[in-house]
Amino acid sequence: MRRPVLVVCLAVFGLMAGQQLLNPILPPLAREFGFSEFALGAVWAVGGAGVVLASPFWGRRTARWGHRPVLLVSLFGAVASLLAFAFVAQLGLAKAIAVPVLFTAVLLTRGVLFGLAWAATPVTAQSYIADVTDGPAERVRGMAVFGAAQGLALAAGPALGGVLSLTGDLLVPVYAAPVVVAGIAVVITFALPKPPKRATRPATVKVSPFDKRFGPFLTLGFGLYLALAIVLMTVGFLVQDRLHLTTRDTGRVTGLVMLAGAAMIILVQVVVVPRLGWAPLRLVRVGAVVMTGGMLAVAVGPNGLLLGAGVAVLGAGMGFATPGFMSAPTLLATREEQGAVAGLMGSSSALAFMGGPLLGTGLYEIAPVVPYLAGAVLLAALTAFAFTVTGEPAKEPAAP
Repeated sequence: MRRPVLVVCLAVFGLMAGQQLLNPILPPLAREFGFSEFALGAVWAVGGAGVVLASPFWGRRTARWGHRPVLLVSLFGAVASLLAFAFVAQLGLAKAIAVPVLFTAVLLTRGVLFGLAWAATPVTAQSYIADVTDGPAERVRGMAVFGAAQGLALAAGPALGGVLSLTGDLLVPVYAAPVVVAGIAVVITFALPKPPKRATRPATVKVSPFDKRFGPFLTLGFGLYLALAIVLMTVGFLVQDRLHLTTRDTGRVTGLVMLAGAAMIILVQVVVVPRLGWAPLRLVRVGAVVMTGGMLAVAVGPNGLLLGAGVAVLGAGMGFATPGFMSAPTLLATREEQGAVAGLMGSSSALAFMGGPLLGTGLYEIAPVVPYLAGAVLLAALTAFAFTVTGEPAKEPAAP
């Protein structure tokens, strides 16, 4: 099942790379538009809300329609919304429309439409991996590949966005994003093999987020993603303000800082996690501890080098934790529950990326250091909670 998993994770990579390509230039772009930090946070939050609302729907559609149709709808829908956003951004930089109208258009294209399209891909990929893997070790490896695809996108997207921003034209990365996603969508159209028969079995049960089997891991995943979102959605502002950079240099340096974190996510998930063979809960505990240290380093880092080091440590912690909290619920669920569980996991992470931008940018307007101190407190609390969780997945996969 290695090739199907890699192909479906390619869709995750393509979508996230297109999204992350924009992240280094969105803070300076928002300031060119005349938006406040909190206004940009609202755009990100609305996109997250779309993912929260749509993830359960896409989880059910995946079980009924199959993985390929849902992935293609997601990817080509994302291309359309990103092209619309690029057109709006061009009008905004040309000062062709008033700021309130511009904000509404950005909110609709980059927020609502992109969020609704984006929601389908992670849910579909997680459900697919859960269906084609058996046992804790294989499931953790499969989810590590999924996490590595996200990490690679977190590395490639900001790096490409930073390089393209060197042209001095903020519209170049904006138009590059839909091109990247479209290219991956074409590859998926022809390369994704038909899933095994068991992967098309429809979900017959609903799963509650308060189910005691899944609740602790959903809570941990939400909290860790929330902390990560606080950093990702404010680090562009922090780089520009703490290092006193121009708009052009902000995109380049932000891309490098984010690249440091993403590289560590990939390194840990691809090289370290498969060799350790740790249980999911242990991975989460170690990841939470490491992330706490990284967040504190970001809070106090006075220059670009130390900021990058702090984000790198944060990425290493996320590299440990992600395969743990993503694989545990799928190992505790029956095959009939896998689609619903994937939807819950997608909603949980999306909810974090809905609240993270609002929380991060709101706290940033108080003082630049406040979001990161709050993030460190959150991560310390999650670490303590992780050591109270006792439910481990069974040694054998759940029965069909």
